[in-house]
Amino acid sequence: MFNSGRLHFREIKKSDRKALEDLYSDPAVMRFADGPKTKSETEEWMEQSLRDYRSFGVGFWVAEKRENGEFVGQCGFRPQKINGRIHMGFGYLLARPSWGKGYGKEAAYACRNFAFEQLAIEGLTSIIHPLNIPSIKIARSLGMEKKDCIYKHRQWMDVYTIENPGAEK
Repeated sequence: MFNSGRLHFREIKKSDRKALEDLYSDPAVMRFADGPKTKSETEEWMEQSLRDYRSFGVGFWVAEKRENGEFVGQCGFRPQKINGRIHMGFGYLLARPSWGKGYGKEAAYACRNFAFEQLAIEGLTSIIHPLNIPSIKIARSLGMEKKDCIYKHRQWMDVYTIENPGAEK
């Protein structure tokens, strides 16, 4: 699909199941989302991602180290409804061994740039827990601004958005 300095992004494959199960079952990784996922829920998420690729041409991609193919996490987008409107939802999750090494920011920038420059997506929206300070810092560094607050995953979440400056209005 595409690369950044240290990362390669590609579609999810069945062989990613174990890495994704580990990612989604980790309570620390999932603490600001809707909590850890079971193996069955992870399988459902993988199937939804495969459908997203076919239906929308986008989805969440595996992020792996370019040097050795080691799993880092996932990053990408999926259409989602917020307050009755469809937005291109944008997010990422990193495996705990990848934390604190700048991969989150690198992945977020690479996906934003791919969305805007290659796919001409008009804008991206991220739903971020207000206590998730690392994700808020990355969102702001991308140029995202807090625009709303919604109730999701049984908690209040902030909505950050960014418009593609090169998109035709």
